[in-house]
Order: sequence, then structure tokens, then C-alpha cells
Amino acid sequence: MATPLPPQSMTIPTPNGPAPEPRKLPAGYGAAWWGEGWRIFCAAPGIWIGMIVILLVLMFLLLLVPIIGGIAQSLLMPVFAGGIMLGCHALARGEPLRIAHLFDGFGGSGRFGALVIIGLVALAASIVLGLICLAVIFATIGIAGLTTLASITDPTQISLDALMSFGAALMIVALVALIGTSLIAMALWFAPALVVLDGEEPIAAMRRSFRACWRNLGAMLVYGLIYIGLAIVATIPLGLGWLVLAPMLVGSCYAGWRTIFA
Repeated sequence: MATPLPPQSMTIPTPNGPAPEPRKLPAGYGAAWWGEGWRIFCAAPGIWIGMIVILLVLMFLLLLVPIIGGIAQSLLMPVFAGGIMLGCHALARGEPLRIAHLFDGFGGSGRFGALVIIGLVALAASIVLGLICLAVIFATIGIAGLTTLASITDPTQISLDALMSFGAALMIVALVALIGTSLIAMALWFAPALVVLDGEEPIAAMRRSFRACWRNLGAMLVYGLIYIGLAIVATIPLGLGWLVLAPMLVGSCYAGWRTIFA
């Protein structure tokens, strides 16, 4: 079991140059990161909640713009994430957290282009994953099977064989989507922090993030299981718990970067 991160250990110097190779940590660090995320939230709860509310409003407004809004949202999320990582780093240096940290990825860090590239790669990877899922559906069911299912108006008319075939196809697609989404998430998880805090180039940052997650699969699994439990609890009170869980999530990501790379 890993030793939890002490509150005062956050005061670290600003990294210079590329990050070192990711360390392999005990699985218990997956729980310690959440503890650090809670301490980061408690350092400035009002500011954190304000940042999350502003971000949610901006993301909602972008979604109102047809086609372009969804693309812009995908491209800009790493930019906002980079700014939030800078906010966590400011707290680590004993500086106050500001709402303006949310927008530091656009100019204050000088890494706007690199962060957008991360979003572009993530968007492209998501599109490719979607096409792969479609290909799996066609391979397992076939065009004739899809046409037959689409032509049935009464669900009771579906044969048992067709239903089993469709269910098996859905299970395969779900498995492919889960694996693909996990691989993309591993490449993205530490990438914004590596770009804004270590000056990594976007592709190199995504590769290093993937290696870090791969080398620490045990810690990431513990982290993910705790996240599922916290997400359920946060969703119960009309989703209001996410105003606390979202800052804890980004704080725990920063804690992960600090213990693995810094």
C-alpha cells in the first residue's frame, strides 16, 4: 500500500525541460491520488466550483452550435485542461487559485497550439474508433441482418436466432469500444499536464502519458474503481456532487503527474 501524499509535499519547483521517464508506483497510489485531489479541492472550494460551472456553461453553449460546436468542444477541452493543470501547479507553489487559470491554456502558457493538437488527435482517434465499431457490426451481423432488423415493425416478430446474433454483435462492439476508449484515455490522461508543465510536444506527451498509464495499470485500476463509486455517489443528488468530484478528478490527475513524472 502506498503512503498517502502529505499535504505540504505539493510545494515543488517548476519543472524544466522534458519530464523523466514515468515511474512505476504501487497500486495503492491509485487511492492516494484521490486523497490529494480532495486536499486540492479543499484549498479553494469556492473557486473550484466557480471554474467548473463556467466550464460547463461554455461546453453547453458550444454544443448549441451545429457541427462546429461539437468539434470545437473536442479541440478545446485539452486547452481548458491545461489551464486547470496550471491552476493546480499554482496551488502547489503556494499561490492562490484564480478563475483565470481556466483560460491560461489559451495564452498564458504559450502552449495553445500544442493543446489543440492533442484535441485534434483525440477527435481523430474517436472517429477511427467509431468506424471500427461500425465495421465490427457489419462483420458480425451483415447488411442483410441489419436490413431485416430495420424492417421489423413488431419486436415480437424477431426470431431467437436473430436476437442472439444481434446481442452477440452488441457485446463485441461494446468490448471493442471499451478497449479503444481506454487506450485513448491512457494517451490523453497526463498529456495536457506534460505539455504545459514540462514543455513536451503534443505527440510525445501522449506517448509518454500512455506509457505512464501502462506502467501503472495496478494504480490506474484502483483509481478507476474508486472513481466509479464516487461517480455514482456524485450523480445521486441531481448530479450536484460533480461540482466537488470534478475538481477532485483534475486534482487527482495532477497528483498522478507529480508522483509519476515530477
